[in-house]
Amino acid sequence: MKGPSLRVALYNAALLAGSPVLASYLAWRVMKGKSRVGWSERWGELPETMRPGSVPPMWFHAASVGEVMAATPVMNALLERDPECDIVMTTITPGGREVAEALVGKGIRAAAFLPFDLAPLARRTVGHIGARLFVGVETEMWPNLLRALTLTHTPSVLINARISDRSFPRYRTVRWLLAETVRSYDAILAQSERDAERFRELGADTERVTVVGNVKFDQAPEPLTAEEARDLRREFGIDTDAPVWVIGSTRTISEERILWAAHQLARQSLPNLVIIHAPRHTDRADEVASGMRAAGLEPRLRSQLSGSGSTRALVLDTFGELSRVYALADVAYVGNSLLAPGGGQNPLQPIAQGKPVLHGPHIGNFRDVMDQAHAAGVVFKVENSRDLAGRLVTLTKDHAQLEHIRMAGLALMRANRGAAARCAEHLAKYKPNPGTAKCS
Repeated sequence: MKGPSLRVALYNAALLAGSPVLASYLAWRVMKGKSRVGWSERWGELPETMRPGSVPPMWFHAASVGEVMAATPVMNALLERDPECDIVMTTITPGGREVAEALVGKGIRAAAFLPFDLAPLARRTVGHIGARLFVGVETEMWPNLLRALTLTHTPSVLINARISDRSFPRYRTVRWLLAETVRSYDAILAQSERDAERFRELGADTERVTVVGNVKFDQAPEPLTAEEARDLRREFGIDTDAPVWVIGSTRTISEERILWAAHQLARQSLPNLVIIHAPRHTDRADEVASGMRAAGLEPRLRSQLSGSGSTRALVLDTFGELSRVYALADVAYVGNSLLAPGGGQNPLQPIAQGKPVLHGPHIGNFRDVMDQAHAAGVVFKVENSRDLAGRLVTLTKDHAQLEHIRMAGLALMRANRGAAARCAEHLAKYKPNPGTAKCS
């Protein structure tokens, strides 16, 4: 096998030099229980289910929950083309693995953690999976893995490709390394022209970079019917005439305290206002509930709803419900955006339900989507609790504007769907050898 390039050799030398620090960090994570799950897989001991069956599979790699969800409409589009298409998936985070496992038997054959990006492990992983095509999701630039794929002549495609405002300056500082890695991809299917240009600037071949749109427009579900929304409201114990705002995907207690303060301010004008709070990670539900109680609220946990009583504050501690729960909102807020460094969260789920979305100033991870949503007039920037409360009250009371926003949001979603099908059409071009998988 041909030896590593100078760039990859320097990368591996840096890994070796930093190995004591990395080992200490990994040991700390294991002691904290953060990397204990799937430990053997991270060192290359992948399950037998990840080996190829009678045909070489398509191998999707999606780092975390958001990337797995983004990959799902693309995989569904492939399976619509050919129900026998064989797909396996690797992830990095436990949350991503949990979501991927839920898809086993419902679109993918097997799931595992991606081993660390060490040259021997990368070669072993590529050989173990025996894929006919590697599909990275959003921003996957692992020098040893991409080189192992190249040396085994395994084609690779990066779908829904993006580079955030926050990450791009850091990537430019190591362009000398990433240039070879991004050039290893046979195709990069970018979300936007801004993302495409960033990949070109990092060294990607211009002719291999194509803008296909954001598959998260396809990921967002269709809006609930009025009857479905009424049933969900009844299930949650929310009074028929109570206004509701839904807070989604917050990460830090410091941001959350600002939001709860805004709620208390808004209640001066909307005394029966209901708050539904969904933290980004459900394992923070108890912390969020405790913080809400300290802020003068009396939250109930979604998992403990008894079907009786009236809900004025609710913590969504169940997984996979948020996209539907947005249908209950008069106004939504997407988290991780009020305080630096932030980055924002995906606003498309509430927009898909026809809801206006509030967000803070720090939205670099979703800049292009937010630009489109601002142009459509369906999202609104707020700076602090008083600003947020004022906008929340104004929107909630203006039923004509809410209806206008609903129509504009649904039109925005319709106009931008189709990226998943375009990705699937491109992936289907990578034919297996005669007599193996079709996926076309």
